[in-house]
Amino acid sequence: MSRGAQHPTILYAGGIPLDPRVAEEAARWYVLFSSGRATDKDRQAWVAWCAADADHQRAWAQLAYVDDRMNAIRSRPAYEALSRERRKDARRRLLRGAAGLAILGIPTLWLVDRMRLLRITPDYTARIGARREILLQDDSRVVLNTGSGIDVNFSEAGRIVTLRRGEAFFTTGHEPAYSRIPFLVHTVAGTIRALGTRFNVRLDDDRATVAVYEGQVSVNAGNGAQPAYLQAGRMATFSRAGLGPVRGVAPGTDAWLQGRIAADNVSLADFLAELSRYRHGYITCDAAAGRMRLSGLFPTDDTDRVLDAISGLLPIAITRRTPYWIEVSARRPA
Repeated sequence: MSRGAQHPTILYAGGIPLDPRVAEEAARWYVLFSSGRATDKDRQAWVAWCAADADHQRAWAQLAYVDDRMNAIRSRPAYEALSRERRKDARRRLLRGAAGLAILGIPTLWLVDRMRLLRITPDYTARIGARREILLQDDSRVVLNTGSGIDVNFSEAGRIVTLRRGEAFFTTGHEPAYSRIPFLVHTVAGTIRALGTRFNVRLDDDRATVAVYEGQVSVNAGNGAQPAYLQAGRMATFSRAGLGPVRGVAPGTDAWLQGRIAADNVSLADFLAELSRYRHGYITCDAAAGRMRLSGLFPTDDTDRVLDAISGLLPIAITRRTPYWIEVSARRPA
C-alpha cells in the first residue's frame, strides 16, 4: 500500500499559521529561559530576535500562554503525587518516541512543552507573578516567590530542599520524628544548613543570598572553606568562589511575602530588573532613564499599573511594543 503525500506541519499562534522554523527558534529561547541559565547577553539577543519579525513576537506570545497553562497543571495535587520513578519512566518513554514524533510531523512546541514538564520542571513551582506556600512532611513551610522552583528529597541522611531557581522563604518544622535529621538547602552556589530558623534564600545566576530572620544558619560555599554562621538579622551573598561580606538584613528583603517590592533610593534600572521577575517578557531601559532614582512600596500583582505609576513619578516614557516587550526611556523635554 503506497503512502499518501506528506504535507509540512502547520503550527498556529493566535489562529494564524506560523513558520515551523520560527517555532523552532522560539522553542530554543523557551528552553534557555526555563533553564534559568540565560545571561544578559542572551536576553539582549532575545530582544533583537523579537524585534526582527512580527512572527517571532507571536511565537513567543504563544509560548507564554502555554507556560501559564502548564504551570496551572503542575500546581494540581495529582501531578505532584507522581513519584520520581514514574516521572523518570515517562521521560524515557518520551525520549524513545521523540524521533518518531519528529518524523510524523508532531509540532515542536508540543514536544518542548512536555519535555519541560518532565525534565526541566522542579517538584514544586510558583507561576510568574504568583507566590505559593508548601507544607513539607516534617511540618516545615516553604513559600516560593515568582517563577521559583524547588526539588524535595527527604531521607535519613537529610531533609534536602534544592532551590533550582528564584527565591524561597523557609520556616523549619519541629516534627519530633525529624529532629535529628539536618534541614539543608542546596543551591548552585553552596549549601545552607538551618538551625531552627526562618530564612530567605534568593538565587541570581551563580550567586545565592541568604537572609536570616530567626535562629541561625550555617553556609557552606562551594570553595571548600569552613562553614560560616549567620545569626538572626544578618545576611550574606555567596558563590562557588566563597562567602561575601556579612551585613544587616536590608529593609524590604522579605516584602515579596506580602506581594510588594520595596525600593529605597534604587536606580530605575535595578527596580525594573526586579519588576520584570513578576511578568512574562522583557523590560528594557535606556541609560538616561536607568540612572534615575526611585523609592516606594509597589505591588507585584499588577506590573502594568506599576509601570504607569512610575511614569507619573519620573520623567520617563513607557512604550509597549508587545505585551511581552516594554521599553522605558527618559522623556525628552518639550
